[in-house]
Amino acid sequence: MVNDAREIRVGLGPRSYSVWVGEGLLARLDEFIPAGGWRKAAVLTDSNVGPLYAETVLGGLRAAGLETELLELPAGEASKTAERAVEVIDSLIALELNRSDLVVALGGGVVGDLAGFASSVFKRGTAVVQLATTLMAQVDSSIGGKTAVNMPAAKNQVGTFHQPVAVVSDIDCLATLPAREFSSGLAEVAKYSLITQEAWGRAFRENTGAVATATPARLGEVVADCAAEKARLVSADELDTGVRHHLNYGHTLGHALEAASGYDGTYRHGEAVSVGMVFAALVSEAVGLAAIGLAGRHRDLLIPLGLPASPTGAVPSFDELAAFMRLDKKSRGDLVMVLLEKEGRPVVRSGLDPTLLEACYARLTAPGSGARRTEVK
Repeated sequence: MVNDAREIRVGLGPRSYSVWVGEGLLARLDEFIPAGGWRKAAVLTDSNVGPLYAETVLGGLRAAGLETELLELPAGEASKTAERAVEVIDSLIALELNRSDLVVALGGGVVGDLAGFASSVFKRGTAVVQLATTLMAQVDSSIGGKTAVNMPAAKNQVGTFHQPVAVVSDIDCLATLPAREFSSGLAEVAKYSLITQEAWGRAFRENTGAVATATPARLGEVVADCAAEKARLVSADELDTGVRHHLNYGHTLGHALEAASGYDGTYRHGEAVSVGMVFAALVSEAVGLAAIGLAGRHRDLLIPLGLPASPTGAVPSFDELAAFMRLDKKSRGDLVMVLLEKEGRPVVRSGLDPTLLEACYARLTAPGSGARRTEVK
């Protein structure tokens, strides 16, 4: 604990680091960036976040004794490409950064993934700090060292494992999120509540409406609970070969929906994952793993959070989505999903029958299946 900031440790031996959660942290970065002998910091942000927070961050880094440079890219998932990553690396070369310098990601998941990927391959590995400004990044994507860019064939197909040296989640940044972006982040919070056995998960599921009017302090607790859950799984399975797979609940179909839409904004990541979780619950019921009613409870959880429970807009065919699902990182050429026995009991199932999955998809997309979305916040 540093003053009023909560510290969550990701235990990975020499690659261990702290996740800091609290209010007003961006103005106090010198308290949270570990000593590393760094000379210069290149701050990567986007066109939405930069105007809001870049000057504060640059000032905090200078207070920590670092020279600073600012790089800005267009906001949105469409920026998370290999071509854009090469542009970032070219910029780092032009700034004459070296391995004694620091890359700083200021933004949400797109910025975090790009900065992490670029820093992992630049000079064969440069230190990176994640300054997470979205709910999605604070509860999930900034923690764990996964970096990636999207390919036309599928999401996150090219990437590395490159742990940050620190993660700083300033809760005050959440006040500037658009309602849809906030709801998208709540999908990941809901995911954690569905896979965890901790008491906070049940409490969240039973009182979803409270988060819409939560105080910053309460939001900080939600972020810290999710961060602690992810830290536990990452510490146990850094390279995602076992229990860390549970974090992909809802992502198999979710990633397929994003790819099928060409990352054109039809879905925010959390919206696609929300639909994917309902689908996973339907599959869990269909294979006899979970009792009937799991999918209904998912809808009751997600819809009040402003999230879709079935595909929106033009609905892709199952065959189209199945082609993307087979490219899922857990797949060995078959269809693999994280399913639930019940809330708090995730399992990984491989070799799933495509005919059964197609029938579940038909149920997901049937009229009256829960596609409505309400505005939150």
